[in-house]
Amino acid sequence: MDTSKYYFFACISIVIGLLTQDFFKIPLTGGMIAIGLTWIFSFSFRDKLKNLIRNPLPLSLMLFYLLHLLSMIYTENTSVGWNDLLLKSSIFLLPLFMMSTSFISRQKSFQILKVFALLMMVMAASDLVLSFLDYRERGNSDAFFYVGLTHFIPGQPHYVSWYYSMALFISLYHILNGYNKKFLWGLGSLLLIISLVLLTSRAFYIAFSVVFLASVIKAFKSSFLSKQNLGLIFLGLGLFVIGIISIPNTSKRINDTKNEVKSLMGTSTKYTNPRIYLWKHAAEIIAEEPLLGYGVGDAKKALINTFKVKNIPFSGNKWNFHNQYLQSWTEVGILGVLLLMFMLLRPFFEKGQHPLFLIFLGLTLIGFITESMLERQAGVVFFAFMYPLLSGLRGKEVE
Repeated sequence: MDTSKYYFFACISIVIGLLTQDFFKIPLTGGMIAIGLTWIFSFSFRDKLKNLIRNPLPLSLMLFYLLHLLSMIYTENTSVGWNDLLLKSSIFLLPLFMMSTSFISRQKSFQILKVFALLMMVMAASDLVLSFLDYRERGNSDAFFYVGLTHFIPGQPHYVSWYYSMALFISLYHILNGYNKKFLWGLGSLLLIISLVLLTSRAFYIAFSVVFLASVIKAFKSSFLSKQNLGLIFLGLGLFVIGIISIPNTSKRINDTKNEVKSLMGTSTKYTNPRIYLWKHAAEIIAEEPLLGYGVGDAKKALINTFKVKNIPFSGNKWNFHNQYLQSWTEVGILGVLLLMFMLLRPFFEKGQHPLFLIFLGLTLIGFITESMLERQAGVVFFAFMYPLLSGLRGKEVE
């Protein structure tokens, strides 16, 4: 049985589901179920097991999830714990289904990535149009910035910036590899850059710039880029930075970042963001349970209880750590954060990993610093799907 086409259409369904996840869940759920059923009915389980054993990357992802499952032994708030385990189930299942078999051809993988990039352009254009309609109705320019620009995935500019950054790199990769319709891909890339600036996710301002510079330097050293192209690329990056600095709504976010850095360093008490409190007190509660953590159901409760004891002026029970490394350490202990670092860093030391996979990991490494991105469906599914898909790309050229 040729399972490749079933895997392919299931993946396309998941990519569509990333766009519609907040208002139409059938493509996302259906795609994951289709991948699972295809994996089951393709049999050859012994070969699949051998493939898993030979590859530490899927094992690290699956073990990361199993640590969360084991933490239910000592967690007290079991209802919260089971909900979190259900949310994170794709971190176990998708690597199992996608990394234990040859899955699909490299060419098909690139087609999936192209569809993803195109859908992100559609989402960016649609969000801008919807924000314009909001502006026409209310006359408030905030409709174009931060949460005001997130209509398809409401209130989650950090996650949308993650999506757009990856889609932008996929677009640029195809442009630089000399494929057809460069002009259209270029227009789409410009749209994504504009949206990335307007979303004002400071973590992805940094993530995109750092990964972009590292990628350009590596490409230039390998003679993939000419000096002329290098100049144009740096000009584009300069315009990106100028856009961030010159727009009042985005420059204000940069000033807030300066104050937060000073607060963390102890040179200022001008807190402009709850993350300063969250990170400082997260470190304190981690020090009390560094080995096993508090369990997947009690980590947030431990943080909120600290706020109550110390009279921190936060209310409600919805706070998380706004840092995936701190979140994982508090939930499942030091082994959890070590596994997280392993799965993100190990591919950089392996030969033959595709640049797009390393770019995804670079964006994720930095994005995890200011957001607990595996605490929401938008982050869990994107990470659990893109990681195995991109890890299957090897070599330098598209087939």
